Amino acid sequence: MSYADLNGQRTMAFDNVRNEFYEAAIKKVVTPDSVVLDLGSGLGVHALMAARAGARRVFMVEPENVVHCAKEIAKHNGYGDRIEAFQGRIEEVELPEKVDVIISVFTGNLLYSEDLLPSLYFARDKWLKPGGRLVPDGAELMLAPISIEKTFEENVAIWSKPHRGFDYSPLRRYASNGFLNDRSKNASGELLAPGQVIASADFYTAQETNLDATTTFQIEKSGTCHGLHAWIRIHLGDEWAATGPIQAPMHWTPTTFALDPPLALAESALLETRLRRPPFGEWTWAVSSGTARAQHSTFLSTPILPSTLRNRSERGAPTLSERGLATKFVLERLDGKTLNSEHSDAVAKTFPTLFSSSAEATKFVVALAGRFGA
Repeated sequence: MSYADLNGQRTMAFDNVRNEFYEAAIKKVVTPDSVVLDLGSGLGVHALMAARAGARRVFMVEPENVVHCAKEIAKHNGYGDRIEAFQGRIEEVELPEKVDVIISVFTGNLLYSEDLLPSLYFARDKWLKPGGRLVPDGAELMLAPISIEKTFEENVAIWSKPHRGFDYSPLRRYASNGFLNDRSKNASGELLAPGQVIASADFYTAQETNLDATTTFQIEKSGTCHGLHAWIRIHLGDEWAATGPIQAPMHWTPTTFALDPPLALAESALLETRLRRPPFGEWTWAVSSGTARAQHSTFLSTPILPSTLRNRSERGAPTLSERGLATKFVLERLDGKTLNSEHSDAVAKTFPTLFSSSAEATKFVVALAGRFGA
């Protein structure tokens, strides 16, 4: 696990605001007879909470190597006899028994953004006992128009300002189709209308993760709308934890969907919005007020080559690139007998234009072996 990975886990493990909500909810549902699943456990902070609350048995499921750190921490804190670790996706793991409680952190910044909810629903349907409990058990996606001049200037408008005599304005269109995620700067923005719930999910019954929400806002204070501000509310036990503009910060970050050019909105004006995001797809947002209209998509936030579009199309028929052929070559040779050094020599010899040195070929092979080797 790299330093960057550990640092990312740190922000979650030491997120006191979020974890206080979680522990309060865990204490209410865990009993001495409980078997608990900590789904996507990371460093296992919620597994530790469940064990401390008295759970008979706790399963940590995590696909990344951090699960070994979590296992070490569980043992170090005296819970090694009750907490078991399983590395892999929940769809691939076989647990020893069904569970009474599933704890998860699968909402992401925008509920659907990380495409983790399908894994939660899979775990619920396969491993949760009848009458079992979920922590959290539901969530909402909130949206509001926002005036956020400083953030907009620093992230979007800046591309239209020459720097040392050079004009970077052609790149502004990419910035305007992205997210503005800086919590500290967003906090200085001003909502032009109260937030509205545009999507909700009851985790006990939900199946779909397709978002297509239309909403009308009545502007309460005139101003310039630089984007649509989105955040989540998560239901934990009897409480709602939120990442909104007036709540204490958590590692989950509220997001602003940029509008370029910004819209000047008068008091009492109506702002029609539509926010869409298919499963594993791109975000698209559209607004209109009077005759003014705008539409953006994260699909347009980066240059897209025609060849990339063809390869991504359902009707595309792509072939393997040279690097793809080299990957296939190595994977087909992983037989449990041949050394990685032999694979490196073979791939370097077979694809001489792809690797500038034996060290580069070795790095290529070792990375594939680490990811796909059994």
